[in-house]
Amino acid sequence: MAMTAATAEMLGFDPVEEAGWIQGVAKGDPISFRKLYERFRGVVFSTVYKVLNDREDSEDTAQEVFAQIWKKAHLFRADRGRALTWMAALARNRAIDQLRVKQRRGRLGERFRELEAAAEQLSAHDASDIVAGADRARLVTAAMVQLTPQQREAIDLVYFHGLTHSQVAARLELPLGTVKARVRRGLARLRETLGPGELGR
Repeated sequence: MAMTAATAEMLGFDPVEEAGWIQGVAKGDPISFRKLYERFRGVVFSTVYKVLNDREDSEDTAQEVFAQIWKKAHLFRADRGRALTWMAALARNRAIDQLRVKQRRGRLGERFRELEAAAEQLSAHDASDIVAGADRARLVTAAMVQLTPQQREAIDLVYFHGLTHSQVAARLELPLGTVKARVRRGLARLRETLGPGELGR
């Protein structure tokens, strides 16, 4: 639900000031961006949290929202509404996108089940390899569920869809460093869960 003008004024948000910061961000001014971030990070986080109801996911998504604000500030039009309302809409839409990401959890399991079904059709000569592969698939599936949706999405796109880090960054509209960090943290968590030997097989 969007914040009302009365509520915004009660919290001390100045529409003229916030519009000025947005305009500064559109011109690439880091000071305006810092002021905007310091003033509205709580509002953005709260908006995201109401949708995701998960603190870690909400923190990551809130950072993504501010990355969007930095890139899309030039799209804001003061004559169409307040900057605060515009940012809250960005936050809510991004949070909804992340909910859709969570739905991809089941897809990994479906892929591995398809692999197991195909393995059953192979010759008995390869039976030992099939069993070992299926066991690893189940372990990886269980471990992937423990990752954050952002980490899982990045690893899924890189390792199961064959995209490069740069392609993933472009697809998700994120900085390349953010994508690399998510993959790195996700793999580190998988290694903690599975042990270093499982990922290398």
